[in-house]
Amino acid sequence: MNNISTNNDSSQTDSIEAKESDYLYIQSSQIKNAGLGLFTAIDIYKNEIISIFKGEIISNQEAERRALQNNDKYFINLLDGSIMDSMHTDCFAKYANDAEGLSQSDFKNNAEITLDENDHVCIKASRPIKIGEEIFCSYGKRYWKKHS
Repeated sequence: MNNISTNNDSSQTDSIEAKESDYLYIQSSQIKNAGLGLFTAIDIYKNEIISIFKGEIISNQEAERRALQNNDKYFINLLDGSIMDSMHTDCFAKYANDAEGLSQSDFKNNAEITLDENDHVCIKASRPIKIGEEIFCSYGKRYWKKHS
């Protein structure tokens, strides 16, 4: 389950004024064996909101059932205690990999999972990201402990 950073200063957060499909794309990750990754077709500035997570809000009971089936790789713990599952939802954000997770990678995370000014779970740039770069964000230690 991904962790949400709540140290978000919304006065410094900017949104990109375009549809996500106009500036994001998915292709094979640069991290070996990571599957697909999220990439940008534009330069992104530090603190810009890159992508909003979308998904099904599920009960704790349903989350436990899916976890037993190993179908919990796209869970996000929400601040109200509920869980969002992006597995079967079209959503660019779910393709951002963690460059500093278990695998050895020469890449560093360049974004973070946080909340936007409307309390939507999103990915925000933690540094400038150049056109063509893959977007990486931390999933948190709990995620890697469970999925190692």
